[in-house]
Amino acid sequence: MKVVITSATENEIDQIKRTVNVISIREKTGIQIHFHICGVGLLSSCFSISKLIFEQKPNLIIQAGIAGTFDNHIGTGNVVAVKDEVLGDVGVEEDGAFKDLFDLNLQSENLFPFTERKLHNRFLGGLNFSKLQEVTAITINEITTRPTRIEALKLKYQPIIESMEGAALHYCGLQTSTPFIQIRAISNYIGERDKSKWKFKDAFNNLAEVVSGYIDQLNNEQITTI
Repeated sequence: MKVVITSATENEIDQIKRTVNVISIREKTGIQIHFHICGVGLLSSCFSISKLIFEQKPNLIIQAGIAGTFDNHIGTGNVVAVKDEVLGDVGVEEDGAFKDLFDLNLQSENLFPFTERKLHNRFLGGLNFSKLQEVTAITINEITTRPTRIEALKLKYQPIIESMEGAALHYCGLQTSTPFIQIRAISNYIGERDKSKWKFKDAFNNLAEVVSGYIDQLNNEQITTI
């Protein structure tokens, strides 16, 4: 089994590299672990993940990264899995409101790989054996900071977390029938621009711990989707 762990940046993947014993896992289980940096934002990550899939043909892609949350009830440092992704900035602001591709009738809301306007991870039921909280995420190319924009996104999409690459993974995985799971650690609350309050260290450490534990479980689970 070939498993690729992909992150947007070196900072997100460095702690995982130190935590996951690639050689030991390969010798004990036969699972090959590879690391991959997809870059920041939809353009870079979509191209990079597509190239990864076609060239390496992984059995499973784990996207591991940090994220901001819209939900004040989720503590920073918590780790979640993403079940649905929505595109948060592909469209137009018109008449004081944001209209996406579906509102503009430029795309059917159920045109594959979309399901009711969302990129739903159909593999997650067989892959979330760590029992992580499953959430809806929104992918944007500009980190959301304006209070009015935050409220508009919450009202329209009900997202729990925000990232800049998640939708690329879901889109590429669904288009190529490549099993994937997106695992995110919460580093901050959306709109908080004082980075001294962001919990980067806790998020990185918890992310690495969860991903390492997930890899350990791979060999023990009957994974019907892979």
